[in-house]
Amino acid sequence: MRTPINVECVGVPSDNTYMTETETTGEALSRLRARSGLSMAKLARAVGYSHGSGIQRYLAPEFDKRLPMDLTEKLADAIAGMGVPAIERDEIFALAGLPVAPNAQTFQMEGAGEARMVRDVPIYGTALGADEIYDGEAVEQTMLNTAEVIGYLHRPTLLNGRADVYGIYVQGSSMSPRHRDGATLFVESRKRPSIGDDAVIYLRMPDDHDGERPSCVLVKTLVKKSASFIELEQYNPHLVFRIPAERVARMDRVITLDELVA
Repeated sequence: MRTPINVECVGVPSDNTYMTETETTGEALSRLRARSGLSMAKLARAVGYSHGSGIQRYLAPEFDKRLPMDLTEKLADAIAGMGVPAIERDEIFALAGLPVAPNAQTFQMEGAGEARMVRDVPIYGTALGADEIYDGEAVEQTMLNTAEVIGYLHRPTLLNGRADVYGIYVQGSSMSPRHRDGATLFVESRKRPSIGDDAVIYLRMPDDHDGERPSCVLVKTLVKKSASFIELEQYNPHLVFRIPAERVARMDRVITLDELVA
């Protein structure tokens, strides 16, 4: 005879402490980097960046967001098994909020192999620039250096053969929640943005020298354009403002996620 009993689900204790309650994501990643024995520059190169600056913000003590999953996977491939005690993949995936079960195995969907995607889309270096006043309001600007390639993105098959496509990291929070700080954007220079598109607006400077200095750009939504001005929108704080057309050197279009996965 079998007697039914009540069973409760209880958590299984783990031998590994992934993060302490007071540790930020940046502090935890710095701890794992030190344990691996790699310098910041070597770790950056191991995950596909050409310079340490590509990963520096994720190692900052004040960085307390979840790691992007694509970066987490690269880190796991790069440093799992290194250090004493050996770094486990679970410790790295915990920084993305998705610890991997010990018996988990990767299942490859047919036709979805990442090997088909070549990592050759350049990521240009960006930094938060000084605010500029438009219509009496301070507007967040970005410094973009197209002479500095800090890493490469996997090329979605939709963009195969496109030499005009590049990637940038969003700097600042003015486009949040549409584009969060640190988000990666694919940008194209071949197709001009239409009304409602997000765009990277290159501003003319008095001493412009292409390729010799960072460009001052705005990452905003295009609301209106005319012969004398363009009208742009940001979301945090919400603001619609105009800049004279003569200040605009060029506008590149941000490619939407829907297009990339179509």
